[in-house]
Order: sequence, then structure tokens, then C-alpha cells
Amino acid sequence: MTRKGIFLLGMMGLLISSCIEHEIIPAPTPKVDLKAYFIGDFNSATVEFTEHVLSYENVASKAKIILPSANSSAIYFSEMSSPEVPTSIKVGMGSVQWNASLSSDPPVSDFNEHFLNEDTPLYSDNGLAGFEVTYTDQFGVEWKSSEASLNAQNVTFTGIEQESDNTGDYSQFICNFDCFIYHYDAVAMELDSIHIQNATYQGWFQR
Repeated sequence: MTRKGIFLLGMMGLLISSCIEHEIIPAPTPKVDLKAYFIGDFNSATVEFTEHVLSYENVASKAKIILPSANSSAIYFSEMSSPEVPTSIKVGMGSVQWNASLSSDPPVSDFNEHFLNEDTPLYSDNGLAGFEVTYTDQFGVEWKSSEASLNAQNVTFTGIEQESDNTGDYSQFICNFDCFIYHYDAVAMELDSIHIQNATYQGWFQR
């Protein structure tokens, strides 16, 4: 091959390589590492829910009471439940106050501050002004804690981590609690109770 031919082949190679588009790999999107687990003694029988076992998952939800003023409130819930098994545990914690005329949800700063400051809340029905426990048993019967309970009850939040990603703002927690939960038996016309002891719930609330 002549020098001219070699030169032309070289030029063609340069032209082809210059036309190849280089793939741009986007930087990985930060994602919050959410973990959930529950264990506790219910009338001395151990109840345990583990993420991905029997399809158990942690589900965060919220209830908002919207008023035409700065006194709107949001109550946050975290629940370990499964589509395959009726038994579940849910804790509620409220409430965050904010002006709903300015935003549809409380500001992140208010959301974060609420859970950092309420590490030993009082029990409150429906979680309106504190902590609530709701347990659904194997028969689908719902049992709830009561703010008026005469039995000793306590709760402590620890390990609070507040993080955000493109799916939302989260307050991760570990809470330890002891309480009685109640269900009114309409047939027997009496109030039944279950004593929860040594309960540990690792979950999260989502703004």
C-alpha cells in the first residue's frame, strides 16, 4: 500500500472515531436506607414481624386535619403489615402544627423538629397529641392503646435519623414501649385487654 493510501486510511479512522458518541453515565441518585422490624411480648407470647418475611413491609401514612388558619395538624403513622397475614402493628405520632394556607404539608424543619423533641411522648387517642399503638390480631380484630388507661404505659424514641431523597422526607426511629391495648367485645359486653411488654419497633414516618 502506498503512503497516500495509508494516510487516507488513517484519516478515515480519525473521522469514524470522532463520530462515536461517548455514553454519559449519570451519577447515582442518593437513596435513604429504610429499615423496619418489630418484636414484643403480647400477654407473654412473642410477636415478631420482619421485613420481607411473609411479605411484611413497613408502610408510612398520615392524617391531616386542615383548618383555615395556622392551626392545621398532621399525624404520622408507621405500620408493619402484610397482604398475606391479617396480623399487624401500627404506631401513630402527632401532631405537627402548621399553616395549611401556605403549604400542603408542614415544612421539613417543623416535621424534623417534632420528632426530635418528642422522644418520650404521652399516649394520645388517635395519635392526636402524642403516641398511639394499634394492633390487629389473627382474626382481624383491632386493639388500641388508650390515653385514659389506668395501667402504666411508656414509650421512648431513640436512634432518630432524618433523611431525604427523591421519594420524600423521612424520620427513621427506634421506639421501645410497654402498654395495654383494648378491644370492646360487643357480644360479651366487656372490655378486653392485651398487655404489651418489651416492645421494640424500628420504622419510619414520612412527611
